[in-house]
Amino acid sequence: MKNLKYLIIILFVATMFSCKSDDEINLSNKLVGEWLRADFTNELEYKLIFNADNFGYRTFKTVTNETEIISSAIHFNWSTDGSTLTFSELDEIITTSFSFNLEGELILKDYSDLPFIRIE
Repeated sequence: MKNLKYLIIILFVATMFSCKSDDEINLSNKLVGEWLRADFTNELEYKLIFNADNFGYRTFKTVTNETEIISSAIHFNWSTDGSTLTFSELDEIITTSFSFNLEGELILKDYSDLPFIRIE
């Protein structure tokens, strides 16, 4: 009986150390979705779209007058390692730390001075 008790304790400890942190998993999952940069207006829109399959798009739209709209969409691949986000677009690799503030906005420290707001 004493050996069984030790075996259960060893299995429990081994299981605890071998599991990935739920916070790390949830942090990456929280990125999935559409994020609009906080300085958007009717004339300017900058958006990041993170898909669950680690592909995404960066879109930019500006209205130059009542009848002219300029827009672009750039495809990127993305991945996370802890709180580090890496995405590659147009043969460029961008690495930045990411976090979420109390309002749920996405903060990309080395990418943008402005937060991104989740679009529901």
